[in-house]
Amino acid sequence: MTYLLDTGVWLRGVNQIETIPAEVLTLLQGRETVFGLSAISLWEVGKKVQIGKLKLPKELAGWFADALAPNVSVLPLTSEIVVEAMRLPDFPVRDPADELIVATARVHKVTLLTTDTKLKNYRHVRMRYFTPMPTKP
Repeated sequence: MTYLLDTGVWLRGVNQIETIPAEVLTLLQGRETVFGLSAISLWEVGKKVQIGKLKLPKELAGWFADALAPNVSVLPLTSEIVVEAMRLPDFPVRDPADELIVATARVHKVTLLTTDTKLKNYRHVRMRYFTPMPTKP
């Protein structure tokens, strides 16, 4: 495993593939690449659906079944990850989910693949940031 998908990248890869630049799409579609996904990303998607911030094309359990492709490995939330999240230096965001995602990348020593502009310049994690392409109306 080389990359950890941020929740937003995972959502784009499933629901808005046209917003992913070609070079990143090629990476995501690589057959041999296994991507990590923090367990907190499942909660984030579920919570966004619950509060009405996200509409999915099917009910949550079915969407998860489709969205968790064979090359996506859900990484559990562990005590080591929680401890790491509590001591992230100079963390730029007050979002516990982002803290846990970054801590997961650090603990597993993988590169975080993200579109989150708030994390873009965070230098305490290996990161590959990309700007999403605009959606076509």
